[in-house]
Amino acid sequence: MIDPQAQLAPDVRVGPFAVIEGPVCIGPGCEIQALARVVGRVTMGARNVVHSNAVIGGWPQDRKFTGELTEVRIGDDNIFREGVTIHRATGAGGVTAIGSRCFFMVNSHVGHNCIVDDDVTLINGALLGGHVHVFSRAIIGGNCVIHQFCRVGRMAMCSFSGYSVDLPPFFIAMTINQVAQLNVVGLRRAGVPRANISALRRMFQLVFRSHRPFNKAIADLPAELLAVPEVRELATFILESKRGVARFAPWSSRRGGRQESEPQE
Repeated sequence: MIDPQAQLAPDVRVGPFAVIEGPVCIGPGCEIQALARVVGRVTMGARNVVHSNAVIGGWPQDRKFTGELTEVRIGDDNIFREGVTIHRATGAGGVTAIGSRCFFMVNSHVGHNCIVDDDVTLINGALLGGHVHVFSRAIIGGNCVIHQFCRVGRMAMCSFSGYSVDLPPFFIAMTINQVAQLNVVGLRRAGVPRANISALRRMFQLVFRSHRPFNKAIADLPAELLAVPEVRELATFILESKRGVARFAPWSSRRGGRQESEPQE
């Protein structure tokens, strides 16, 4: 069922019992599979695949939403597997934005007003609350939960956990509101120079493992360390946080145990 308002490129494929409803705009090479639903003001780029029972553009789960005009904007080459839900924004003129080359696995969810940058992966059951910003190449593990208004930094990777504070870039996390270690494998695969990874390791020691207030530890970093782009990116992410940043705790309790996350001071 295709709404007369919808605009589909000539080569878009639509499967049986799919529903395209409202002023939807779907770019070339896209595939909307059987029983999928694309609804509302949705603008979709090229070569996206929406699998069965996924819903793109549904009403936001927000008690304040009254039907005002909001939208979903999607880039190119994304995959939305079975049961994925991407909600439109809340607040007049609001946008839920998805980049390009993202992979949303079965039953993952992107809430209203979220921003998901390029090359992000949400594994089965991963949930993003409203207004979450996930930076490029981040991986949100199966059944992980990101609280509304939180941020997940570039190339961060989490699993078996949830976050009500920001998850900084370049880290691996496996415990609620905590980080465990740098994502060295991901950094290498992304082509980050060895010297820059070493600089991040040094910052990790000085800022996270020292357990000092973040702003004071960053202020004391050597200038040559802050000159490294990845170090500067991490420092900026921490200092711009509004919800606080996940603190370090080793995986093994024998090496220091778990520590509660602390807000930035």
